[in-house]
Amino acid sequence: MTNVRQNDDDELENEDSYYNASDEEDDDDDDDCYIDDSEQDECVDFSVVFPPETFCPVDTNVGAMTTNTPTTAADFRYEFHEDSDVLHTPPESEDEELGHNYPTFKMSDGSIGVQFHKGLTFNNKQQAKEAIKEYAMETMKNIYIKKNEKEFLVAKCDHSGCPFHLRISKRVGNEFWQIVSFIDEHACHRTPRNRQAKTNYLAKKFVSTLRHTPEMKVKGLIALAIEKWGVKLSHDQAYRAKLKAIEIIQGAGRDQFIYLRSYADELRESNRNSTVIIQCDMANVGPIFQRIYVCLEACKAAFAFTCRPLIGLDACFLKGEHGGQLMAAVGQDGNNQMFPIAYAVVEAETKESWQWFLNLLLEDLNNVQPSQYAFISDQQKGLVPAIQNLGNHVEQRLCVKHLRDNWSKKYPGMELKEVFWMAARATTVPAWERAMNRLKAMNEKAWKDMKGVPPAMWTRSHFKLDTQSDLQVNNMCEAFNRSILEYRDKPIITLLEGIKHYITKRIGTQKDLMQRYRGNICPIIQEKLELTKRVADRWQPTWHHDDDFAIFGVTNGTETYIVNLIQKTCTCRKWDLTGIPCCHAIACIWHNKKEPEDYVSSYYRKSTFMATYSHIILPTNGPQLWRISRTAAINPPVVRRAIGRPKKNRNKANDEKKNPPHVLPSDLKTKTCKKCHLMGHNKRTCGGKRAADRLIPKGGNKKANKSDTQGTNCASGSGAGGSSAGGFGVQGSDGAATILTQGSQPPPTQDSQT
Repeated sequence: MTNVRQNDDDELENEDSYYNASDEEDDDDDDDCYIDDSEQDECVDFSVVFPPETFCPVDTNVGAMTTNTPTTAADFRYEFHEDSDVLHTPPESEDEELGHNYPTFKMSDGSIGVQFHKGLTFNNKQQAKEAIKEYAMETMKNIYIKKNEKEFLVAKCDHSGCPFHLRISKRVGNEFWQIVSFIDEHACHRTPRNRQAKTNYLAKKFVSTLRHTPEMKVKGLIALAIEKWGVKLSHDQAYRAKLKAIEIIQGAGRDQFIYLRSYADELRESNRNSTVIIQCDMANVGPIFQRIYVCLEACKAAFAFTCRPLIGLDACFLKGEHGGQLMAAVGQDGNNQMFPIAYAVVEAETKESWQWFLNLLLEDLNNVQPSQYAFISDQQKGLVPAIQNLGNHVEQRLCVKHLRDNWSKKYPGMELKEVFWMAARATTVPAWERAMNRLKAMNEKAWKDMKGVPPAMWTRSHFKLDTQSDLQVNNMCEAFNRSILEYRDKPIITLLEGIKHYITKRIGTQKDLMQRYRGNICPIIQEKLELTKRVADRWQPTWHHDDDFAIFGVTNGTETYIVNLIQKTCTCRKWDLTGIPCCHAIACIWHNKKEPEDYVSSYYRKSTFMATYSHIILPTNGPQLWRISRTAAINPPVVRRAIGRPKKNRNKANDEKKNPPHVLPSDLKTKTCKKCHLMGHNKRTCGGKRAADRLIPKGGNKKANKSDTQGTNCASGSGAGGSSAGGFGVQGSDGAATILTQGSQPPPTQDSQT
């Protein structure tokens, strides 16, 4: 905003009376100039000791107000200037700096346009040049700097006959610049081009828009420039400005590695007991980034104390400038939803990187709450042997969905798929063996392949009971990767801060949702329990007269199981695996006239869920308050780029849907050729034939070619219709033979016309 103080000085009529101009060229580039918007404080040191009567004035020249008019800010302006940072010297003042008070330029916030007038001062030359840019864009005039000398600037309009003129000169003996000549008249017409519409300027202006709508297309920015400045940008101009603006918003990817240690220190200081470890490779240029591991105190404490000890492991590609992989350890809360524990950015997915991640993760969790933690993952590179190196006591599960996808490539078929899932979902060893025997009878090679995989990794019949989870798919990691998709192409600190921000918001959201829930069991678990209750009606319990009313035999006429309500076990192992009563247990609980909800594991209760999300992540300061690291700055990793455009979309498996739900696959649509307009094929497979060519009976072309080789020719005007090369002769009504080419239709005869 331009703040102007009234000035009656007439000394500026001779514009060069107080200025010295030089013909030396200034090498400053006006395209990449920097504007200093800060206000220059004029510090005044009051060192005079005031006598006591100073604060006890005898008389005052401020009279009492006798009117009833409401007081406004204008009533006080006779004494105070509107800007408290600027010293305003009235003409009658006897200040030692008595002189001419020229108005000072201040950059507008956008609400008021740039205003020039004679006598306006600037802090420096670059601020004056930036003000000219703003003025040219706001007035939609093609103004440029005609002369850029060491001690003065001259701006003119690009139109040859336009009288617009602006001269800004440097004040002799003072470090500020001042407008000494200004003619604000234009005789030119508005054009869709402007010299000041440079990439850096446009990028700064697009920042506020792209910060709220980063998905805006280039066409939208072109339309915005036309509406705001009347400038029609090319597609390349708008694209370059958008890239520059996004870089300003997200920060330069390479520069963020310099502040990575400072960010880690701030994260540890703001969230005590959090683990942030950076690992680098040493080179001649200094440390080169390799890995960073983050495990926040709120996440590891909440998981170790309140969640089941089953951890999902997964890694996904980062789509930013420096590539890499994001490793994540994700658990499940009491509502069977994901709960992030730790994450790391590594150079690649190898056995060494996975071993490094797992060692740090288990050290963090065991320091909080020692336990026998189990892991579930897909068959990623190096992950399976890395988990096996932790010891034989560690339970390792494989995602059955990924296992089945790899298996079905060699053994496809719906029937094999059904038997495979029957074996995977079997909760008892006899049921698993029956399913495997059935698979062997169908395909012995497929049976041998599945026998080679340890059953404890993929079938519920061999899972341990410590985790109280029968989870067979790694959906929690897939859900986490999907939730942070918008951050995976960001620079390193933006990525880490984005993940932390997402977890912080999710903690508050989940806590708020559960506070408004009225049940004692988490809602998803309650729904599963209600479905199990419907099946419990089919089972008949028999109490075996123990003193605790706990031992029952349950049967439906063909199957019989043993239930112990005190130990919370059933020989079907479903209750043992999940901690949720099975249908057999519910029948026994109803026999004792009790509620099944009382026998659900404490992991699934609302109180446990609220305890999980009672651990909060504390905020961190911005980079302006980060501690300056005394160690050598970290260099970004060296990345080898493949030829071609980088891919951002994941390669989908063969059985995944490649089209949106509302789009049918191409093999289910009725194809219509655009060339011959017949159905059943497309233009590419039409082969260049016309519709009439396709109506010729099978073998017609062969007969025609055979007649050509025999040299039979049609005689025009003969009584019997002959055939020409590649055609058939038909006797016309006038006795002349009509030559028919392939694909054409014979002319109608007299009989057909009648």
